This record gives sequence, structure tokens and C-alpha cells, in this order.
Amino acid sequence: MKEADIRPLDLFNKFIELSIIDIESFFNDTTSFVDVSCPACDSNDSEEGFIKYGFRYLICTNCDSLYCSPRPNLLQLESFYQTSKSVEFWANHFYHKTAKARRKLMFQPRAQLALKISEQNHDTSSNPVLVDVGSGYGMLLDEAQATGRFTRVIGIEPNKEFASMCIQRGFEIINKSAEDLQPNDVNAHIATCFEVLEHVYNPCKFLASIRNGLGIGGRLLLTTLTVTGFDIQILWENSKSLTPPHHLNIMSVDGIRCLMKRGGYRVIKIETPGELDLDIVLNAYQENEGIERSRFVNLLMSKDNGQTNEDFQRFLQKNLLSSHVRVVAERVD
Repeated sequence: MKEADIRPLDLFNKFIELSIIDIESFFNDTTSFVDVSCPACDSNDSEEGFIKYGFRYLICTNCDSLYCSPRPNLLQLESFYQTSKSVEFWANHFYHKTAKARRKLMFQPRAQLALKISEQNHDTSSNPVLVDVGSGYGMLLDEAQATGRFTRVIGIEPNKEFASMCIQRGFEIINKSAEDLQPNDVNAHIATCFEVLEHVYNPCKFLASIRNGLGIGGRLLLTTLTVTGFDIQILWENSKSLTPPHHLNIMSVDGIRCLMKRGGYRVIKIETPGELDLDIVLNAYQENEGIERSRFVNLLMSKDNGQTNEDFQRFLQKNLLSSHVRVVAERVD
């Protein structure tokens, strides 16, 4: 898999351009922004990271997570995700043009992993229910349903447009935020949550709410960004993976472990199976010559050896150094 397969340069740059326009429209007045503690470990000890598009990012000196503070309040974020130009572009243009590749390269493997986790979890119901938090267009729901394993497949999606599209396709959708779930809304065998955690206002409350929707012994399969990953460490504020106000929480691997415990989970497995770190860095260097280049990455580039790059990416995966992190966790009672 290559970066261009799932986020083509022209589409991604247009998304970022619209995000900058949205900042001027939605967040010109920052007086309502809220100072927050580290979303991973709740520490108030931090140092300056950088400012990007007017948003300040701090580094937690306790767990090394990166987070936006002050940040838009919850009502501002809800309005942004319902009506902003960048979200509309992602929904109506970006997604459609990358759907085929994303289904094959991302969502089919994710559904198979959810199937495997469900089959391995012998402590739960013989009539397993899967809930996908932040279900978007329902691609994961589609693939999970196709496995034939789950008696119910449910999506939780706060965006009205996305929810409506899923309902029209026949999926069972709860059109509210995970934080607004009621105890009887869902009793799931497994919850999935892909690339959502970095966007939410309060990750701990978010995860605790998902936990309340899991049955006893239920498991969570989650992916998100991690600041301790190679491409983010190299590119830092130049990383397109850090685009405010979309990306508020970019936690370290240690920070994610801490967050899972705070949210009421026991981590079964944490890994960084990302495939794109080096490709993302090389693409960024080619697109923007103004980025200060790492001597080490220059050395890798000079090798011009596909095998070297592949071996290096495997090294990142093996040592929890890719920026794509995947967590399997179990509800703690």
C-alpha cells in the first residue's frame, strides 16, 4: 500500500485547503476555547510543541503525548463536524474517489480482524453483536456483515448526512455521538473504532461511553495516530496527519496505554502495523522542498532501494515506531 492509494495528493491538499478556510469561518473567535489537561494521562505538566494554523499543540512531559490546547469547545466541534466545508468535501468527494482502494486495503482487513477477535473471545454471547463507532459511510458495517459472524451490525454516527446514507443502505444506525449513548442503546460483543480518537473532544469520556455499550467481556478494536510514530516525529508540524481542528489528540503509545486504563479497559495487544511512514515522509520531501530534511532520511533516500525501505518499515512496525497504532482491549468490570 502507498499513501497515494488512500489519500491522493490533489484530494488531500484540497481537504487541507478547505480545513484552513473552515478555521476562519468557525474558529475566528477563540475566546470560547478551552484549556485541557493531557487527554491521555490527565497530567497538567506540558511544554510547547508548535502552533499550526493558529492552534497550539502541547507536549505532555509525563507521557509524551501531543495535544491541542486550548481547543474548541464541544458545541463548536459539533457544529464544525456537521456543517464545515472540509467535512462535506471528505464525504462527497474524497471518500467516493478513494472508496474502492480503501475497501480493499483498509476495511476488508479490519473486518477480518474483528471477526478473528470475536471468534477468539469465548467469554461472550453466541449471538455476537458488532458496533462500529464513527461508522461514516458504513464500509466497515458492510464488510463485517459479509463475514456472516454477527447477528447484528450497528453503526454509531453523529453526522446526519453519513447516518442517513447508512440508513438508506439498510444499516442499523444510532445517530448520536458515542458520548451520548445510553446504557440500553447497545450491548455489543465487540466495538470497532477506526481513526476517530484523534478527533474527539474528550478521549477518556469517549472510551468510557463505548465501554458502557459493551457487554461483559466485550472487546474493543481501535486504531488511531500516535505521535511516537516515525513520519510524525520526522515531519512534526509539517505533517499533513496533523491538521487542526480535525486532529486534536495525537497520543504516544505509553499515553494510549494509560488512556485505555483510565477509560475502563485492559489492553490485550497494542501494535503499530503502519505501512506508510517512510512513503509519507518521502512524499512530503518531494512536495515541499522547504521542509528541513533529516540526515538519516536523506541517507535512506540515497539508497534508492525498495528492499531497504521495506525492511525499515518492518523495523518501525516491530518496535512500536509506526504512526498508525492498533489496540485490542477488553472491558474491565
